[in-house]
Amino acid sequence: MKLKSLMLGAVAAAAATSAQAADLPVAPEPVDYVRVCDAYGSKFYYIPGTETCLRVGGRVRADYRFHDFAGTGPNNWDAKTDESTRFRARAYVRLDARTQTEYGLLKTYLDLWFTSGSNAFNSTATEIWDAYIQLGGFTFGRTGSFFDHWTGENWGSQIGQGLDNRSTVLAYTAAFGNGLSASAALESNTGTRLPGLLTNAGATYAYGGHKIPAFVANLMVSQGWGSAQLSGMVRNTRASTAAVDSVVGWAIAGDVALNLPMLGAGDTLGIRAAYASAASGYVDTRLTNDAVINAAGTSLDASTAWGVAAGITHNWTPTVSTSLTGTYSNQDTLLANADLTQWSVHGQVAWAPISGFVTGVEVEYLSQDFGGVTADNDNLTATFRVQRTF
Repeated sequence: MKLKSLMLGAVAAAAATSAQAADLPVAPEPVDYVRVCDAYGSKFYYIPGTETCLRVGGRVRADYRFHDFAGTGPNNWDAKTDESTRFRARAYVRLDARTQTEYGLLKTYLDLWFTSGSNAFNSTATEIWDAYIQLGGFTFGRTGSFFDHWTGENWGSQIGQGLDNRSTVLAYTAAFGNGLSASAALESNTGTRLPGLLTNAGATYAYGGHKIPAFVANLMVSQGWGSAQLSGMVRNTRASTAAVDSVVGWAIAGDVALNLPMLGAGDTLGIRAAYASAASGYVDTRLTNDAVINAAGTSLDASTAWGVAAGITHNWTPTVSTSLTGTYSNQDTLLANADLTQWSVHGQVAWAPISGFVTGVEVEYLSQDFGGVTADNDNLTATFRVQRTF
């Protein structure tokens, strides 16, 4: 009896111990859950373990291009060696990281492009479109020039609208309230140099170096009706020959971007005018000359340029829109055959049936009337585009 009682007691004790062990809580594995960050709009998330909000996005674009088929000047359809059509794919990677600090908002932004065309299928070109840091009102890195504001309504697939300069900057923006702000920036001097060399009647010269960056300032207002900006730039323009002194280059511009809800939801209108001396690229990046060395090769004469542009986008339905942009610019130089008058028109029809997805067709035309012996040229192109942004 005693043995039986001992065995029963042992079994009962074991059962009780097992039950108690099963009831003990088990410590869960630590998990860093991804939290939504709604401080800066949609699609931001906190990086686990930090107070930094990150947005990861990008774009894939496919362009099917029909190159210049205008009749004046050389075109891409008049010889067996011409590339009359070209297909191109481009991928974009965009990262936007933001953190609130005691010194203001700290923002880091990257927009990286990878491009592969049918002419170089196994070779991908890489371009850093944007790579900058902002802290408080300061901006450091590569972005659009603070001289530019409204840069056209169209894609500018092949010819381009000539209104967008990229630069590496050190800038400060002061906000005064009610949408009014002012910026001052030091920008890379060579970013807006034109491809044409400095020339005279008997020789050509390359650009020289520089000792100081370009200085850019603007005054901007942005409110419910749209936005407007006045901007100015001063820089040093030099030839490579030591016998020629440098010349001061400068430019001014004014533009306005208007919202037109009375015409349609999302409709916009932009207007721009600019003037430059020894800095023609600030008027239109498709101009060709900043300055000319005189025939004796002893002094540098500034080329002057002026231009106007206007464009409108109208949304016919929530998914169908059209855009039209026109530009005119004039370049006057010491050398007659470097003078240039040009105008362009860009039109597109786009269909966006799904959020982030758009497809459409763009046609662009550029007419260039050169002075002197240089032959005039027309450029007419067409592009079919499919694009997804996420």
